[in-house]
Amino acid sequence: MVLAKIMRSYQAIINRILAARGVEDSAEFFSDRPRETHDPFLLPDMAAGAELVFRHISEGKKICVYGDYDVDGLMSVTLLSGFLEALPVQDAGATQDSSLGGPPPHDSGKITRNNISWYIPSRFDEGFGLNIAALKQIRDTGADLVITVDCGISSPVEIAAAKDMGMEILVTDHHEPDGDSPIGCPAIDPKRADSRYPFSGLCGCGVAFKLAQAIKNRYYPNDPAVKSAVTDSLDLVAVATIADVMPLRGENRTLVKYGMNALNAGKRWQLRALAEGIELKMGSVSAYNIAFGVAPHLNAAGRMGDPSLAVELFKTDDRARADEIIKELISRNKERRREQDEAVSACEQIIDAEYANDGFLLVRPPYVHEGVSGIVAGRIKEKYGRPSAVLAEACGESTGGAEDCGDSTESTGGAALKGSARSVAGIDIISMLRSHGELFTKLGGHAMAAGFTFPAAHEDALRKALCADVKALADKNPELLSPPPSADADIESGEATLELAAALEKFEPTGAGNHKPTLCLRGQVPAGIRRMGQDGKHMRFTAGGLPCVMFANAGSPAELDGGDSPEGIRQGFDLYGTLEINRWNGRESVQFIVREAVVRK
Repeated sequence: MVLAKIMRSYQAIINRILAARGVEDSAEFFSDRPRETHDPFLLPDMAAGAELVFRHISEGKKICVYGDYDVDGLMSVTLLSGFLEALPVQDAGATQDSSLGGPPPHDSGKITRNNISWYIPSRFDEGFGLNIAALKQIRDTGADLVITVDCGISSPVEIAAAKDMGMEILVTDHHEPDGDSPIGCPAIDPKRADSRYPFSGLCGCGVAFKLAQAIKNRYYPNDPAVKSAVTDSLDLVAVATIADVMPLRGENRTLVKYGMNALNAGKRWQLRALAEGIELKMGSVSAYNIAFGVAPHLNAAGRMGDPSLAVELFKTDDRARADEIIKELISRNKERRREQDEAVSACEQIIDAEYANDGFLLVRPPYVHEGVSGIVAGRIKEKYGRPSAVLAEACGESTGGAEDCGDSTESTGGAALKGSARSVAGIDIISMLRSHGELFTKLGGHAMAAGFTFPAAHEDALRKALCADVKALADKNPELLSPPPSADADIESGEATLELAAALEKFEPTGAGNHKPTLCLRGQVPAGIRRMGQDGKHMRFTAGGLPCVMFANAGSPAELDGGDSPEGIRQGFDLYGTLEINRWNGRESVQFIVREAVVRK
């Protein structure tokens, strides 16, 4: 009631923010129990897919869930295999705990209750998506049906091969299809051109959740255990949605809100143990904590080794084993950060020396651990404000074979390269890359991120083509690569109160598609500037009496340099940032986190 009264007091500001991001139903947006969700059978091929799964379950046939090695894929495998295992047992003779097999160190899943197994390819040995060698291995276990999660929509060749082996295939994915041609099996994907689904922003785990929901609704409508198996998986959907940087709007906001509630209630003890292991406080875990805490540790499993370790964490009933896995994930994440920092530094040096004026940053450092190339591309994109791709040698995919890939990404002319790309707002990177499809041997992704493989001999041609594409777009829109700062609402420093900060927290969960409300304090004269942090990279000051913090990565104009001198600063600035509550030792205070300071003209 108190918070509701506070929100009414600041209704004008809140309404301006809602209007800026196109929110029409504020009651639904702020509801603790949102209702925006859609009929799963509006997704293409959902009826056929649900029937296919139910038939195999009913006949006691073996089903393998085949996923990707990122967090979205890992959560998808955990969710769908767990749901299928929870269905009423149809085959009394189902094999229990029999190893699916797989070459060490990559260990695939187990055949469990209802003859369910799972498989996650190695990032290094197999790469993204379906591959024929893995499908042969799955066939050799006797699998009758392969269900893909978070992959498969761009794999018609592999799907045809699986069918030739005598297996049926069901694709569930959320990536952009490569054209409108049928891929030879039921394909549940909200991004299909013929989809009637009202929301296209589901992650792979969200699509897997909708499949589980459809099976429950049609075939087990009155079974409370099956209903619980669906609703209890929302924490996995929340983690996957946030980790895959999906828009936190529409149905995703509903799924993530309920999922975060379940997560903070500690219902899944393995996830609670991981959160506590990385020193998060249960009950107040935020979307930010997932994006920059939980997700990187889960991702570290596949980035630095065997991705199946993360799925094992959620499937084990052994607390001691879970603790071992969590310690290993923490160790791998530290290793990932070291590799990432070294690669970012190397890429920045190359860009500044060779590609400073390129519109598309296609960079190939002397060495980059393949497991971090996507993160590095994201860091480069953030620093330079341009679409970026980081290249590494594709082990085993050169003309000379796997032996050509050593400890360096230096390659011979016959080598293949793998690229991880990240884009900026306004540039659909998968469409741009597909316009040069003749240069690639493998390509997949969506508007903001993509992965590809291509012959090293095409590197210069690809760079020239992508730079030309970006230049053409920038010529039409000069602000594309250097957009001016913007705010959801302007406020006066006197309005920046603890109460307003508390009201703005109701915009959570925030992230992609629903960023933290950006406010602007116009015409401010910073006072009392103090340097802080290592080498004085960060600043503290006040603006109209409001405490402000400006970190090193914020846009700091030269006019702020020297502001801590006795003369101080006399000119005004427009300060763009977020209003936050600083909680420390049981006390709360308000502060403004400055993202950019612009000299007032």
